[in-house]
Amino acid sequence: MRGSLLAKVLLTLILANAMLASAQGTIGHNLGTIPRGCCHYEGVVTMKRRCYLVAFVLGLLLAALPGIGATGAQDDLRAEISSFRVTNFDGSDVTEGHLMAGNSYIVTFELDIGVDLANNTLLLSTGLDKVDDVYWHLDNDYPGVDTEAWQPGMSEIEFDIVKGTARFTMRGKVPDDYTSRRIPETGAVLHLPNDLALLQLALGPSGTSLDERTMNVIDQAISTYEKAAIISGTALEQATTGPSASDPQYAQLSRDVVGQAEALSALGYVEQATALLNTLPESAADYPTPLEEGSYTAYIVIIVALAALLLAALALLLRSRSGASFLRQQVDEEAGRLDVLSVRLSKVDRQLARDVDQVKEQLERISGR
Repeated sequence: MRGSLLAKVLLTLILANAMLASAQGTIGHNLGTIPRGCCHYEGVVTMKRRCYLVAFVLGLLLAALPGIGATGAQDDLRAEISSFRVTNFDGSDVTEGHLMAGNSYIVTFELDIGVDLANNTLLLSTGLDKVDDVYWHLDNDYPGVDTEAWQPGMSEIEFDIVKGTARFTMRGKVPDDYTSRRIPETGAVLHLPNDLALLQLALGPSGTSLDERTMNVIDQAISTYEKAAIISGTALEQATTGPSASDPQYAQLSRDVVGQAEALSALGYVEQATALLNTLPESAADYPTPLEEGSYTAYIVIIVALAALLLAALALLLRSRSGASFLRQQVDEEAGRLDVLSVRLSKVDRQLARDVDQVKEQLERISGR
């Protein structure tokens, strides 16, 4: 196409030059015989100027020829990635999922090239790292690839544009640190999902993009957070929508925790976000239900009774050292019960839970624990 366009422009330029030379000879002869100031003299001068203008325009057209040829080649070219499949080395398909930083993958694909385009090439590249001696394997007899001269060990290969289908297999590895970044000032490591261009098809040598395939990359820290978010989110939804809904205040507190975890994750602090989500119950059954009216009184009665038992045990301990070992064991068991009660109370009344902790600590000091 570029050759035919060049021939047409050169032919036009030759004809224009011939016309210009002929016109200049005629004009020069006529100007010599026409008196200056005559109306015919002005007309001849105007014709000469027009001839110069035609030559100038044709010169500009010739200078713009490379750009016109490249644009025409791109317009005529029909090349695309027609099929695409990504698998782990064990054969499991991850085409519709995501890639993991540090993992290796096998990419099988086809290029559908609709025309022959001489004097132009295609560029095929990948953003993966090398895992074998070569990246690329040609799986069929595609005449555009010269298998004697190509360089399959490079991340980018170049081949001729020949109408047909080219089938390739490519092996590569996602860089280990593709989703992580260390902050030098604090030493913290941020983990953020990132897109990676598995395949890029472009027109050579300019590199004009024709088609590409990208996939999202995460790492183990991001994957752990996503799993924790699913578990905590499901438990919270079931705890607030079921027939036995959890305590509204505790449910709101859980929503706030989830919101804080999401904010941390968006900034890249996924490990901290995961630790925050792990403080929430893993199932709806673990969420506390609303206390019935009068339940606080029952808790207080239980606390007083336990305290009385502990004080009685301590009194016996002071009176008789012979039963010290047994009584100390009893104190330890009741203190453990107070620990459990304090945890349960903290979910509904933090002040009451603190009061229980103070009673337990005082008893432990008295018993010498």
